[in-house]
Amino acid sequence: MSLNAPPEWTKEVTLRDSTKVLLRPEITSDIEMVWEMQSTLSRESLRFLPSGFTREMVEGWFKNIDYESILPIVAVVDEPRGERIVGSATLMFSKHPVFRHRAEFGINVHDDYQNRGLGTLLIKHMIEIANVKGIRKIILMVLTENERAIRVYRNCSFEVEGRLRMEHYHTLTGEYGDDYRMAIIL
Repeated sequence: MSLNAPPEWTKEVTLRDSTKVLLRPEITSDIEMVWEMQSTLSRESLRFLPSGFTREMVEGWFKNIDYESILPIVAVVDEPRGERIVGSATLMFSKHPVFRHRAEFGINVHDDYQNRGLGTLLIKHMIEIANVKGIRKIILMVLTENERAIRVYRNCSFEVEGRLRMEHYHTLTGEYGDDYRMAIIL
């Protein structure tokens, strides 16, 4: 397990409303803040995620944190009641030689911090990290009806590579849905 995080993986950013947010690698002591974020997402936010989150699923993320396989970056704000994680993004790396040039991307921003520029700042930060790590391509999957996310991805230079029909079954809605595969070449 590798938990060496270069200093450039940590960065303070400012949202459109002047809120200061610290972007940094997730650490094992973040488990309660991550669970708090995931367990308080609205039904609307959960609708755009591939599946809901259980406590066991979140705990599993923290069992073997290895930044060489999956790099989770969290967005931390200092609120009157203390620190709070309000967003997260991940880059998932393949060790297989054929796929070592690319990373898979995922992102989640809590409802309270949506429409404030946090998603865009997280995406740009992850692109910077990918560049430093020598990644040449970042790919992601997004539900075709998630127009807001698609717009943000396009604004960050991601392009649709294809539409995957009936790619997922969403347990929250009980429906099958299509996904776009989007990518950016670095």
